[in-house]
Amino acid sequence: MPTTTSARRSRMRRFGASLVASLALIGPLAVASAAHAAPPTAVLTVEVAPATAAVGDTVVVTVRGSGVTDLYAYDLVLSADDLLLEPTGDAPTGPEGGYTSAVAAPGEVTISHSRLGTSPGLSSTGQIVLASVPVRVLAVGTARIELSAARLVSSTGEVTTNAAGASTSLSITATPSPSPTATPAPTASATPAPTSTATPTSTPTTTSTPTASASPSPTGSAAAPGGSDLATTGVDAAAWLTSGVVGVVLLAAGALLVARRRQGVRE
Repeated sequence: MPTTTSARRSRMRRFGASLVASLALIGPLAVASAAHAAPPTAVLTVEVAPATAAVGDTVVVTVRGSGVTDLYAYDLVLSADDLLLEPTGDAPTGPEGGYTSAVAAPGEVTISHSRLGTSPGLSSTGQIVLASVPVRVLAVGTARIELSAARLVSSTGEVTTNAAGASTSLSITATPSPSPTATPAPTASATPAPTSTATPTSTPTTTSTPTASASPSPTGSAAAPGGSDLATTGVDAAAWLTSGVVGVVLLAAGALLVARRRQGVRE
């Protein structure tokens, strides 16, 4: 009996030591796993820019998160009076490294974002822009824009539902009437002064007109010995006649002298 009891006690001691050792190993792993699987956290706010708009304008509604921890995916539901605002249908924007989409319904739009592949969850002590969605202004009034629901998912699948709705407001005015366009006064264009073109004045060329010399008109013709006509005009004709007579007389006298000389030589 004593031997049997002693053996049982020895086995119990060994089992207890093994259990303690196992707990010592498993305990830290369980604590680490629980810490790693902590749900995501984020403090969400909503803003609109610009804060005042006119009918027909487009504004941008932005959801920001601060104190974000291990945020891998999320759904954000924005609500507003559908008589005053409506989504434009343009794609929303979200953080880089993920995919952002939107689904519109009357009076609300749901924005979804998920990280891609092995991208880590979002974590930041400052503010992060989680979503920006363009909205069209429809009518005059004050539009209240509210984050009516938010669902946050960690990289390990832990889910946090944020029921505290952040909100903002937009003041909407009537469409401003276009200011009359001032008709520009006609600009007086300076009429160019006529350019005086210098017309070359013709310099009178002095042309000496030859003075017609008084040509004696023929008054008659005298037949010269031998049958040739000799034209005579005016006073010149008388001079010619006189010299002709003198010439004849001289020739006759000469001939007479020669004849006498020949006669004298003969005697």
